[in-house]
Amino acid sequence: MNLVLRRAIPGDIDVCARINYEAFKGISDRHQFPTDFPTLDFATEITSLLIESPSFFGIVAENSGEVVGCGFMDERNPIRGIGPVSVVGAFQGRGTGRQIMKALLERGQDAAGIRLVQESFNLPALSLYASLGFEVKEPFVLMEGKFRSQPQYGFEVRPLSSEDVGECRILCEKVCGCDRTSDIEYALNYFSPFVACQQGRIVAYTCATSVFGHSAAKTEADMQALLLGAAAYSSDEVLAFHLPLRYASLFRWCLAEGLRALKPMAVMAVGEYQPPEGCWLPSFLY
Repeated sequence: MNLVLRRAIPGDIDVCARINYEAFKGISDRHQFPTDFPTLDFATEITSLLIESPSFFGIVAENSGEVVGCGFMDERNPIRGIGPVSVVGAFQGRGTGRQIMKALLERGQDAAGIRLVQESFNLPALSLYASLGFEVKEPFVLMEGKFRSQPQYGFEVRPLSSEDVGECRILCEKVCGCDRTSDIEYALNYFSPFVACQQGRIVAYTCATSVFGHSAAKTEADMQALLLGAAAYSSDEVLAFHLPLRYASLFRWCLAEGLRALKPMAVMAVGEYQPPEGCWLPSFLY
């Protein structure tokens, strides 16, 4: 191979989108799990955001002038998030993914920590990340469905506003041990974030009722109230979120509510990591 790594540019969007779409679909289809990129159009939308946003760092791997792989890193917060990283089928297992990951790790070497979300059934990727120093920190499952119950009394669930950012930041630092203020501010512009309040204080928030945003709550009961309240705002939509398996009672509650677990996943990390003190739902990055 004559592999060259360079910064991703807008002209790479179409080829990188196809690589992401085909790589994720290929591994998911082989193991009969749903893919994170269900259509090429969706992959193009996400890849365009990653390449064109100054908050994300993207690289491509070229072989003889042809793009054969790509990788991205979220640089919005002190803790960096890697993903997606994809390689065309003919170059998988030949060191291309390793070179992309090494370049991303070098880029983030001054960060407090670096994390990623890994599909647990993808054993080659698990082995690659482990060999580069990543450790599994949080096994979780992708949950999807509609809740049967109505919102709980005693809680006010409403859209998150700019005035709530400071209180949500404090809650995130207490629960997760890290600053994700930029994620919260980003959600205000691009997603539909919500907060759950009790006696006028925020006890839980979510950046999105999807896998694109993380959520944090003081307790599992607060998270339940948040999920039910957020679901009521979009009763026709199917909710999807990542649920850490450490919250066994919350997992059982979701199953009893009619949701189903779609696939096993995990947060992996190098560098700084604090186990959650409360209840936390990871995003597609961590």
